[in-house]
Amino acid sequence: MYKDMLQADLVKLDCNVSNHVDLFQLIGKELKEKGYVTDQYVEALLEREQQFPTGLKTKFVNIAIPHTDPQVIEKPFIFIVKNSTPLDMLQMGDNSEMTCCYFMFLGIKDPTGQVGLLAKLMEIFSQEAFVQEFVQTTTDLDMYQLVNHYL
Repeated sequence: MYKDMLQADLVKLDCNVSNHVDLFQLIGKELKEKGYVTDQYVEALLEREQQFPTGLKTKFVNIAIPHTDPQVIEKPFIFIVKNSTPLDMLQMGDNSEMTCCYFMFLGIKDPTGQVGLLAKLMEIFSQEAFVQEFVQTTTDLDMYQLVNHYL
């Protein structure tokens, strides 16, 4: 079900930006060029992140899962991103400060699927074996294959 949202060209492990706003703009531009989102995507993503932070501290790795309303999504996607340095984010739920290098941008067209997808991601990121491979993976293709295997 979720594997259809993951594409080999939606993995970017070589980002090098200094804050999450720049990252959101960079990813938004690429998603727009590939036909996944509308022009309003980045603005909607930033607004939602401010109201409902998406940072997640797991036992093994910190990750953010930015997502926004379906109105700005043209087709569903999961975009896996790694930044070269940790970026400041706020944690989901309690808004506490955290940093992370890893991001999974979600494009969800059907809002009823959001909870299930978030639950699946939280499940796989709680698995030590998966996270060990995840953080050691260095190529976009290997990352795509790894996450595709676990979804």
